[in-house]
Amino acid sequence: MDDSNVDIARSTPSPSPGDTGEDSNRGPPITINELVQLSHIGIPNEQVTWTRVTMLSDKWISVRHDTRADFSSRRAVVTILSPIEGTISYAGSTSADSVLMNPCYPVIALKAGLRFEVFNLESKQLVCKVRFQDPVIYWTWLTADVIAMVTDLAVYHWTVDQGQSSAQPELVFHRHSRLAFSEIVSYKADPSLRWLALTGLTPEDDRISGVAQLYNRDEEITQCISAHAVCFSSYHFPGNPYPSTVFCVSSREAQDHGKVHVIELGPYKLGNFAPRNCYDHLHFLDDLERYDFPVSLQISVDYGLLFVVTKYGYLYMCDMETAMCLCCTRVAVDVIFAAVLNTNTQGILAITRGGQVITIDLKKDGFITYLREQVKTAYRANRFEKAICQ
Repeated sequence: MDDSNVDIARSTPSPSPGDTGEDSNRGPPITINELVQLSHIGIPNEQVTWTRVTMLSDKWISVRHDTRADFSSRRAVVTILSPIEGTISYAGSTSADSVLMNPCYPVIALKAGLRFEVFNLESKQLVCKVRFQDPVIYWTWLTADVIAMVTDLAVYHWTVDQGQSSAQPELVFHRHSRLAFSEIVSYKADPSLRWLALTGLTPEDDRISGVAQLYNRDEEITQCISAHAVCFSSYHFPGNPYPSTVFCVSSREAQDHGKVHVIELGPYKLGNFAPRNCYDHLHFLDDLERYDFPVSLQISVDYGLLFVVTKYGYLYMCDMETAMCLCCTRVAVDVIFAAVLNTNTQGILAITRGGQVITIDLKKDGFITYLREQVKTAYRANRFEKAICQ
């Protein structure tokens, strides 16, 4: 590939039957609605994969695909759409082998081999570019201003700044040997970028094992834990004067059992209660041909809920204060490979292998009734009623 820019050239779906849980005896009260069917906008089903279709926030879905019969062509089609509105905001072509939309701004990052470039889609200007020295096996927007690059040996951060167009990626930490043969599936950070977590999956016999490398930048300490999916948040626990940095972990363990953890991380803030570390058990509902495991954790700070989404379409809703699993329900018949928080509804946006973009939302009053009748926790029901139905 030549040294020219990694160029990018410009060139109402019906909802699926959605409601579940009308009767609290049948399951939790949620609605499931299809927002977009990707095949309806020209994206072939066989190209709806997690490397080609990415969703880092509820603002955009970015797709690198090809509608031509000649897949040997050096150029691919890029489609950027709004999952909530179901509209295409950009369509063009590129020579890049991977594209990622910024989670907050109309800015797109492109990767072609060792070259990385960032463009502003509104001004059509190149923001910055860099040629990296080592092959990058996984990359993502860590924040609206930082792109993370993961190689076989280390993790780098590249600050995207229009005033520093020649800035080079910075080595942050080296990968632990326990991740040596894993497929890297996520890289997360807390809001302060003090805590970082790199997660990899490894096939083992008839199961998939997960390991997360947790790294503290202040103390330069690494710890590996069993985990299939993780997330960070800043969460204000009741009774504390200050919000806490929270690390949430979900894993599949022996047989059909797993766990979900809610862990407060340091530094400790004077006046807060002692940091909590709580967990609950999860029961996975797969069959002989499928090994289910968590693929995404999302936190609704407004509702105080932790959503655990699994590969084969199950949703577990947990209490952020105690990690208690409040309910579990099937939300998709296809594999789910991407999920984010729907900031408008405080529910979940997810993409399935069948090309569906769905939104999974609580029926607020019904959820409170469900907690009172099925979970039988009056205190939690009252607390959630105040947070959700206000």
